[in-house]
Amino acid sequence: MKKTIFALLAMVLSAAIIGCSHKEGAPVGPASGAQAAGTMTPVPASVQAKEFVTFDFSDVAVTTSGAPVLRLTVEAKNGSKDPLLCDESSFSAELADGTILAPDAGAQNTCDPDSIDPGGSSKVIMFFDLPSGYTGPLMLIMRTADNTLIGQGTTNIH
Repeated sequence: MKKTIFALLAMVLSAAIIGCSHKEGAPVGPASGAQAAGTMTPVPASVQAKEFVTFDFSDVAVTTSGAPVLRLTVEAKNGSKDPLLCDESSFSAELADGTILAPDAGAQNTCDPDSIDPGGSSKVIMFFDLPSGYTGPLMLIMRTADNTLIGQGTTNIH
């Protein structure tokens, strides 16, 4: 009897672990066919109320030779009453099909300055590896170390 219970428990835990696995760069959320082209995953209103950082995109460029690499240059403005840390680990990008991209760790991603004072701004340059031939909307997302959304902005890749 105890062996049967342990075997069932092991199967349930295995199924839970397999069901929770996530491959970085893989689509999350609805399948690409379930989402209309050119739309981004909506952020719940309860989360949007916590956004403090706004983005002003000044340069959006994609390499034309080799694998496509996106370079985003933005001004991140801190609208909170507290200083915010700005570094590569704070950012991600979401494509129209729900694919989440982390910044290219081998690139020279920068925030200048790396601490944004209340009411201040930082010049941010982030690089992302794009799927070949991608055009369309891209949402830049900024989160705190505890994964709280603090800013998002959308631009288009042509």
